[in-house]
This record gives sequence, C-alpha cells and structure tokens, in this order.
Amino acid sequence: MTTSTTTPAAATDPDVPARLTLDVRAVAKSYGHGSASRHILADVTFTVHQGEFVTVVGPSGAGKTTLLRCLAGLLSPDAGEVALEGENVTAPPKGLALVFQDYSRSLLPWMSVLGNVMLPLRRSGLKRTERHRIAEQALQAVGLAHATNLYPWQMSGGMQQRAAIARAVACRPEVLLMDEPFASVDAQTRADLEDLMLRLREELGMTVVLVTHDIDEAVYLADRVIVLSGAPTSVTEIIQVPLPGPRDQLHTKLEPAFAELRAHVLGLIRR
Repeated sequence: MTTSTTTPAAATDPDVPARLTLDVRAVAKSYGHGSASRHILADVTFTVHQGEFVTVVGPSGAGKTTLLRCLAGLLSPDAGEVALEGENVTAPPKGLALVFQDYSRSLLPWMSVLGNVMLPLRRSGLKRTERHRIAEQALQAVGLAHATNLYPWQMSGGMQQRAAIARAVACRPEVLLMDEPFASVDAQTRADLEDLMLRLREELGMTVVLVTHDIDEAVYLADRVIVLSGAPTSVTEIIQVPLPGPRDQLHTKLEPAFAELRAHVLGLIRR
C-alpha cells in the first residue's frame, strides 16, 4: 500500500510562516504527595504546527500517556501550560479529539458503529439527518461504509479501531491526539492503520500527535519525532524526518535514511 504524506511548508521553507497549533511550555506533573510523590514530567517543551504529523517516543515509564492527557485537558499540569491556537488548555477543548489505545472499551457495545460515530456529534447542534450524513462520511473515509449497522462485538480489532478513528475525525478536530492506537492489533492491520492515518491527515488537513512505543511507526508516520527522556521526563531531542512521500510500508522502510533515523531514535531511548 502506498500513502502520500506532506510536510508543512514551514518545515522545508524558512520564508513560509508556520501557524502554531499546539504549544507545550515547561509542562511538569507529579503523582502523590510528600515522600510518596513520583515526579513524572519535569520540563516538557515543544511546539506543533498546523498540518504536522508529530510522533512522541520514549522509554517505558517516561509518562507519555500522562503528557498526552495534559495536552487533551484531561489532566492539569503542576507547572507549565498547554495552549491550543493560543488559548490555554484547562479542560478538553472543542478543537481537539483523542483516540485511545483500548478501542474495545472506547466503543459502546450496545450501539451500532454508526451510533458510536454519531455520539459526540449530539452536542454539535446539528439536526439528526446532518449528524447521520457526517458519521457515514467518516465511516466511508476509514473503509467502514459497509459496517454501519454492525455492533463493536461483531467486528475485528482493526475494524473497531477504524470505528474509533472515524468517531474522532467526524468532529473535524484541529488536532487529533492518539495514545498508542495500534498497539493491540496484528502487524498487518497496524501497517494498514498507519497508512490510513497518513491518508486522513492529508485529506482532512488535520494536525496529529501520536504517542507510540514502536520506533519504526514513529519514524514512518512523522514529520518530526519528539524523543523523551526517562522520568522525570524532559525532551531529549526533536528529530526532523525528511523521508519523501508518498511513503510506502515496503520501500520507505528500505530507505537507508529510514534505517539511520530509526537507529538514531533507538540510541537516544536506550541512552
């Protein structure tokens, strides 16, 4: 499968101003109190520009999910701040959607796939017919146009995760956050879902921030890879990924540049 990908103009042309979408400034977060306190995030700072696909990697226990929840407004940092389109994130913002790793728990089993995708649109103020149309379009975009009347328990893991992605993109978010979304599916399905996300990013113009343990995935998908240190966590390095598009699961991963980037990221994590 071949999937095209584009890097924001500002990433390659310094004369083109980039629109700042997500600004993470010196975010710190601890759990517990006193002697039982665990300092997870120490000083995490990075920016994400409109249309970028940014992946976040780091050693186990680095607080990647904690960071993502801070970005989504589900957790409040102890210090620092997160801003979306210049507005501080203190609660889940309207222009942001989150796809969780555990698709089996994020979908409501008593609702059809179409019902699950329509669910977050109830607060949109749109008429039911319009919500129905938008949900059907989202399901078509992820290759589930034939599955609108199925229930989650009638579908494979890959289909369930596609439905979860459809529910997120149906809201047309400015920023899509993804917490290890493909960790629970088989290798072939994972590759298909990676290519799906590259296609959706390009078609819908979304900004994507994806947390993953998989270094190959991080390099394959990203315009930039953010490498975190171990806890207490800060940013070790931000790596530009100049791999050309369209990216392809076979040919891109055979590129010498891909192998070099992968080795560099792995070395930073192990160090």
